[in-house]
Amino acid sequence: MSIVGRDIQLTQLHDLLTARDRGAGPIALVRGPAGVGKTALLHEFTQYAAKSGSLVLRAACSPKERSNAWGVVRQLLWQTGRFEEISRLAAVGRSLAAVARASIGELDKSMDEFCAAVMELAEELPLVLAVDDIHEADPESLGCLGHLARRMVASRVLAVFTDRPGALPPYSAARTDFARQPGFLELRVSPLTTDDIRLLLTERLGLPVDEASAEEFHAASGGSPLLAQALIEDTRNTLRGTEAAAVRPVAGEMFDSAVADCAHRVSAPAADLARHLAVLGPDALSVLLDRNSTHPPTRLFQELTQAGLLAGPGLRHPRMRTVLGGEVSAEERARLHGCAAVLLHDNGAQPATVAEHIVAAGGIAESWAPPLLQEAAAEALAHDEFPKAMRLFDLAHSICPDGPLRASILFQRTLSAWQVDPANAMRRLPELKEALEAGHLMAASDAISLIKNLVWHGYVDEAADLLRLVDRQLADDPGEQYGEEVRALQRWLSVLCPPFHRRMFGDVSLNVADEIAPAAIAAQPRLHAATALAVVLRGGEPEPAVVGAAHVLEMSSVTPTLETIPLALMTLYYADRTEQVDAWCTTLLEAARARNIPTRDALLSSLRAASLIRQGRLLEAEKHSDLALSRMPSQGWGLSIGVPLASSVFALTAMGRYDEARARLSRPVPEAVFETLFGQHYLYARGHFHLATGRLQAALGDFLACGKSLESWGVGDSTLIPWRTGVAEARLRLGEPDQAVTYLREELARHKGCPRVHGNALRLLASTMEPRQRLRALREAVDELQDSGSDFMLAHALGDLGRVYHLLGQSNRARVIVGRAYRMAKKCHAEPLAQNLLPDAERAAGGRACRAGHEASEQVHDVLSEAELRVASLAAEGHTNREIARRLFITVSTVEQHMTRVLRKLSLSRRDELPQSLDSMGGSAAPAVSGARG
Repeated sequence: MSIVGRDIQLTQLHDLLTARDRGAGPIALVRGPAGVGKTALLHEFTQYAAKSGSLVLRAACSPKERSNAWGVVRQLLWQTGRFEEISRLAAVGRSLAAVARASIGELDKSMDEFCAAVMELAEELPLVLAVDDIHEADPESLGCLGHLARRMVASRVLAVFTDRPGALPPYSAARTDFARQPGFLELRVSPLTTDDIRLLLTERLGLPVDEASAEEFHAASGGSPLLAQALIEDTRNTLRGTEAAAVRPVAGEMFDSAVADCAHRVSAPAADLARHLAVLGPDALSVLLDRNSTHPPTRLFQELTQAGLLAGPGLRHPRMRTVLGGEVSAEERARLHGCAAVLLHDNGAQPATVAEHIVAAGGIAESWAPPLLQEAAAEALAHDEFPKAMRLFDLAHSICPDGPLRASILFQRTLSAWQVDPANAMRRLPELKEALEAGHLMAASDAISLIKNLVWHGYVDEAADLLRLVDRQLADDPGEQYGEEVRALQRWLSVLCPPFHRRMFGDVSLNVADEIAPAAIAAQPRLHAATALAVVLRGGEPEPAVVGAAHVLEMSSVTPTLETIPLALMTLYYADRTEQVDAWCTTLLEAARARNIPTRDALLSSLRAASLIRQGRLLEAEKHSDLALSRMPSQGWGLSIGVPLASSVFALTAMGRYDEARARLSRPVPEAVFETLFGQHYLYARGHFHLATGRLQAALGDFLACGKSLESWGVGDSTLIPWRTGVAEARLRLGEPDQAVTYLREELARHKGCPRVHGNALRLLASTMEPRQRLRALREAVDELQDSGSDFMLAHALGDLGRVYHLLGQSNRARVIVGRAYRMAKKCHAEPLAQNLLPDAERAAGGRACRAGHEASEQVHDVLSEAELRVASLAAEGHTNREIARRLFITVSTVEQHMTRVLRKLSLSRRDELPQSLDSMGGSAAPAVSGARG
């Protein structure tokens, strides 16, 4: 090791060597903390002394050899080579070995002989006695060296010892003997400075090192030469063969070895403290104060800091915790953590702090431990630390005796796990059911939550049994909270799982019309979210329900249960408020992902996918449904898996990705899912898959089964699933137009206020009419669908309208409208529809024409004013000037003036030369088909 930063000490030792030659007989004590470089300094000096003609007798002490009587003196006397010829010293060595069991008188005589032999030898050769770590020497050798020190005055003997501050008896008595002598000098060796380390870095790396880098190495090593040198070697090995703009410390195997070495060089109590710090962190101080008051922690902290292991109250470098902690057995670790937990709890530490030690101890027997772990788990949940909370709940449950507290812990754990992994939570339901039956789980909210979880997975009979059990247990005093919990359960069961509702509550008629007051929502968001959904699905006035659902969502940050948010979002969805659903899903998804709540993420993604289906945004819908299914395993979805699967199947089918849709349908679903509203979405999507793949009877069967369930549940008039249009489309494909018309007319009569359902039913009904009648019906359907927000359905209607114009000989108008339908289908990624819109003979050429037309329309955007663009886009669709005037609420003369300027600016002679895709430039400003017909 390079002796950097030790010039002063070496100079002092060289001066003592000169003084010795004058017969001064000095004693030098080199003092410093462990790992500070005392051994290296002693070695450097003895090499110099030997080259200068001195006879050097060396010895190194160790705690393991402290019981070896005369061990250090023997090291000094019995050395190889030339020293075997010194008969007097060899004889003294044999004498000392013999007196190990001699009387005190004989011992003093032998020590006198040793001193006389050393003095006699010093007369022949200048002598240096070098003893490293003398504080670890055996008592006999210490006594002998003290005896020698009192006789070294006026001799040519220089004694150089190294020791560590704070050494205990018997060395302290010997040190007093050394310090009392006239030639005594104490040399302090301190940790390296930043400049010293910078010099070391430059020497070892061969690179210029800036002050900032040196400071980093100093901070990581604490100035300990042992640690600094190891750190430099690890860094040098890492940098070998590379060029670095700046040198940064890299700790590796050399550093790990140095840390272990350093810990073994400090005192045993200090080493214990270092290991406790590695295992427990700063809490080790409390443990040490309790179990070892004979070694003041202040002194031990100072010793470890000087040795480079500590910085403040903790270990200086992260790797130190791994290295030192690895020296502690698993049993000792557990004992330390258990001891720390008790002490910290008794001193009023925070539950989270105490809980960490209980977990590390594998549990403790204290009666306060389970509730404390439960409290710490609740705190972890508040900070979205779900895995940590699960570990705390599990340990609390495992060390808690049977009874209400154990049941409460298990319930909290299960309810919390629901947000992360419902399938895992489900495994604990049988045990919770037993706790409820035993009367250990009496809280109304706990019981109802357990019942809802059972229903979620289709265990309706078990849920009904538990409900009856709780009713009996609370018969004398059910309480207001229990009543509200049951009502909330009734609400969402009655609309989402009506068969389950009948099995649990019988044919109970629910009056929900007057229960959506905002003031009430704040007190019971769960109840009123279910109420709002029931109002929408039962055909009630939607606006109060929509307002109530939005109010619930605004309170989502404090919503206590997982189902409240989906219930509110479903209210908006079934009320056809797709824009609100999108906005809320986006906001809530960001929060769920930031908090890492997979279950909520999955449910929100599923609802977002369903909303996107309604808008015709097929590719986005498939991505969100796929994300939803990936965020939660099938077992976790329970009965609600019907929703993401339905969205995925519908989107994949509409995009022509039939193999992928078939794979989705092959995914197993619980049989009970078909007794839920979720299952009807699944049937409706599967019916469309069968239609697209030519399995018409299977499609008809799915649509009819869906309709039968919805009608029997009393939600047949709702627009939530337009099953009648599905039946009609299957009948039309089967060549049964009369039966199809019956279903379509019923759909039209029931849903005049829903443009999406009414417009699509009118489109299908038009296919059964003569061309002229079909034209009027399709124009009306297009007008309705234009306002529905569903581009996919509008593309269907526009395509049908274009074909009718073609049949009636209006080819230009047909070409423009079909072109728009094609582009809209492509935008929706509905490839089967897009390809079907192009005649077989013109498919390839027409596709190129559409693309070319779109490019042309892009070029005119900067040429036309907005008013001219609106007129031109409607003209490009084939509208007459009168129709354009009515549409835009302007005069026919104004339309003519705009058209004249448009043709002139675009260098066109006729309006049918307008680019085919020009309508897409102004479509948002002006609907394509007027509601007023000329």
